[in-house]
Amino acid sequence: MRKLAAFGLALVFLAGQALFATPATPGSSGWAGLSGLPTAAAAPESDDVLRVRVDELTPRLVDTGTTEVTVVATVTNVGKRPVSDIVGRIQAGQRQPTAAALAQTLAEPPASESGWSPWVGVPGRLAPGEKARLRISAPPAALGLTEPGVYPLLLNVNGTPSSGAPARLAAVNLLMPVLGDAKGGTSTPLSMLWPIAAREPKVVSAPYDGQIVLADDSLAGELAPGGRLHSLVAAAESRRGHAALFGSLCYAVDPDLLETVTAMGRGYQVRTASGTVEGTGSESARQWLDQLRTLVQGQCVIETPYAGADLATLATVESDVDLVGEAVTNGATFLDVLNLGPMPGVVWSGGRLTPSALSAAADAGATTVITGPGHTSTDGASDTSAGDSGVDVVTYDTLVAAGFGHATSRGGGSGQPRVATQNAVAAVALRGGLSDEAGGGPVLMAPPHNWNVTGDDLTAMLDSLAELHGRQLVHPVPVPEMLETGTGGATQSDTVAGRAADTSARPLPDDLVSTLSDIESTLADFQAAMSVDPTRQVEPVNLVRPLHNAVIRATSASWRDTRAQRKATEAAVGQVRQLTGRVSVTTPSQPVSLASGSSPLPVTLSNDLPVAVTVRIKLTNSPGLRPSRIEDTPLAANSRVSRFIPAETLRSGRFMVNVSLTTPTGTTLGHAARMELMSTEFGVVTVVLTATAGAALVFLSGRQIYRRVKTRGEEHG
Repeated sequence: MRKLAAFGLALVFLAGQALFATPATPGSSGWAGLSGLPTAAAAPESDDVLRVRVDELTPRLVDTGTTEVTVVATVTNVGKRPVSDIVGRIQAGQRQPTAAALAQTLAEPPASESGWSPWVGVPGRLAPGEKARLRISAPPAALGLTEPGVYPLLLNVNGTPSSGAPARLAAVNLLMPVLGDAKGGTSTPLSMLWPIAAREPKVVSAPYDGQIVLADDSLAGELAPGGRLHSLVAAAESRRGHAALFGSLCYAVDPDLLETVTAMGRGYQVRTASGTVEGTGSESARQWLDQLRTLVQGQCVIETPYAGADLATLATVESDVDLVGEAVTNGATFLDVLNLGPMPGVVWSGGRLTPSALSAAADAGATTVITGPGHTSTDGASDTSAGDSGVDVVTYDTLVAAGFGHATSRGGGSGQPRVATQNAVAAVALRGGLSDEAGGGPVLMAPPHNWNVTGDDLTAMLDSLAELHGRQLVHPVPVPEMLETGTGGATQSDTVAGRAADTSARPLPDDLVSTLSDIESTLADFQAAMSVDPTRQVEPVNLVRPLHNAVIRATSASWRDTRAQRKATEAAVGQVRQLTGRVSVTTPSQPVSLASGSSPLPVTLSNDLPVAVTVRIKLTNSPGLRPSRIEDTPLAANSRVSRFIPAETLRSGRFMVNVSLTTPTGTTLGHAARMELMSTEFGVVTVVLTATAGAALVFLSGRQIYRRVKTRGEEHG
């Protein structure tokens, strides 16, 4: 029995070894023939140890004149222990023969065993938080980059954590197009959407007659030279001389960003932990808007939903206002800010789409909605009318979208925008003829709405596209022409790519949708209580529109997580309170002595809005009072009036009364005020009650005396 038990334990141990065996690494049997390489344990630790970020990649396209491929990267120790023996190298995989193969590679990078560079080490060791640079170069032939095509590359970083074994601790997967002497025949039509949008909405308060307040001042940096938004405008402008490429760009602009930057140019506030402070980006905002106007004049411009709203979520918010329509029809903003209108009826949505959202967009005038793979409840094909809405749903290229959306770093999962741009260009190159397949249909490139790349990377990407055009692999065409012919639709081979590229918005939790619906109900009621004041001539809709915009911002597809969604919803609630709080009631600070039982109660009503508002006064917590019927009170714009509330005192003494304001239909305005009353008089009701009680007492007492007298008389008789 003991031998049998020992044999069983051995089997269990061997099975465990097989079950938890890790992928082959340099020095293991899976890498036979690669002698002299550092040995690496099979798997990284469960916690992040190293993070690697690609800083430079040259060249972006390999041709016959390329002598070496170079990757420069930063390695950071993000763990809790020192790491020594850090080495890195470039490894290459097999040429990708088809779009389906490349899609699978983007989703699940294969082993890169076709070629490799020498290992390059980092001197010494990295303590937690320390960084080091790696520069790795190799001739294309050493990497196996010999034939035209698209190849997967792996930046592989190994190291030994303190008190641990050698392991692969970080890796980045990317793609490299190899042109060689390739020249296309029938080139692939190519167009590109160029997003001009904030990474996420920044407005937390936008009063009609005051400065906007931003959540932080990061937009100031993005608008300044070298910033993200500045680079997007400058890089596109720098390619104006390449007429075909420049004409194939269509600028997709977020109207919320236009309004925000315009307001920043007039002066703005920034919310901090200690209060609001003056923003620093007013001059940068004005200069950037001038540069944007110059860039887009005479060019293709389309609209993105306001603040990147997720139209599917927005369609579920109950409102008297067509919020989806408000989000997709902002041509007036474009005219006001850019002096031009966007393409009529065309919207590039970054969030989810449902039949109800598409129907609402169609009712608002949308005819074409550009969207990502997997974002609609339709079959995902381009130029397909979504249900009965009558809207053409155009899906941009799934393989290119997967390239833009896939790139991540294994040692920590941080995004790699530079790698994402490289992968997208590689996908375009494969679509353009660097595969074994016949040429595909037109390609519509669409980066993420919150595209975050440096000016150098944008320039490198445009240069790569220009090179593909020069090789006759692609043929740039204007986006309006692309939309007329369609993008060819999603194919079966693109299914995996579509999954890799799908970055649909995180659905808004039901409780937040309910809160936003409550906000819309409050706004409808408050607006009904407003009217135009002849002295100010301000339309009530101008006051409530910023709050509708706050609701739309809360549904943005750009929020990173539920916490950010909740903060945006709270900001919308705060703006509603701020607006309704500008109509208020105050009471005397000293106790009010009532001269008689029917003395009126003095209050002061204030309206700090540029419109007239009709209010209703309410008394609560008033067991000592019987208020008379109080008529609704119209308050003129920017007015302050005294009012006396008729009421009947029911008792003498000292007591408190709460006074508040509502709209005629019950929406609370401002904060309740407390009034302290002192009464020594009886009111009419009290007097009547007392007199009645006294009469009853006299009657009962007289009756009792009469009975006693009568009884005594009978006894003596």
